[in-house]
Amino acid sequence: MSRAVAGPLMREDGRGIPRSLPLLAALVEAEAHSAAAAAAARPTDSGLVRAFRRRCCCCADAAESDLVRSFRGGAAPKVPIRTFLERIHQLTRIDGNCFVLAGIYLTRFIPSADAMEAGILVEPATVHRLVAVAVLLGAKFAGHSPVKWTRVFQDSSEGAIRAGEMADLEGCFLRAIDFRLFVDRAGYKAAGRRRRPGWRGCCRVSGPGWRSCCPSSNVLSEVENLLSSVVH
Repeated sequence: MSRAVAGPLMREDGRGIPRSLPLLAALVEAEAHSAAAAAAARPTDSGLVRAFRRRCCCCADAAESDLVRSFRGGAAPKVPIRTFLERIHQLTRIDGNCFVLAGIYLTRFIPSADAMEAGILVEPATVHRLVAVAVLLGAKFAGHSPVKWTRVFQDSSEGAIRAGEMADLEGCFLRAIDFRLFVDRAGYKAAGRRRRPGWRGCCRVSGPGWRSCCPSSNVLSEVENLLSSVVH
């Protein structure tokens, strides 16, 4: 990454935390809260509808995707996202570039065909695992040694994300984004300009509390807009 791109995002605060860390934390945490509010606003199902849903869910369990099992199969960490990321940073001392890359990888994953088919969004049940694997891939791509990294996520999540989960999470994430990890200068600029009409294809049921398009598109695009502003 060039100095022009990296400068504003790589600046560190008094504790040595790069600006990109709280930015990523704020964006994904806001998105998770938005998803939770949307779910809470849905009308309550009648007893007949609930019974039908349970029957459908039971039938679908056998065909449950790897993505659903990986990102929703374990306990959801109770640690706030910013605290989670700060713990990771404290244990690994990775630079701010890793958090920038993590944000970009999330914008590639959420609208991917695999994620949309599985219904994986940035929400309380998935946010920590999504962020964990995105940061792991960003760190690897940035050249940081992955030695003992799986324990880092277990310790940072207070045991909710087990060390043994990370290999499956990484594999599912990489396949969903078609192993597209490289981001060049032109890619940063294009990301800021792109409106991603394809994201509007992941529409949900309309109504009170629901957005007209995939919730993650609005919040995570702020990462790309900021990146666009620092390369001009």
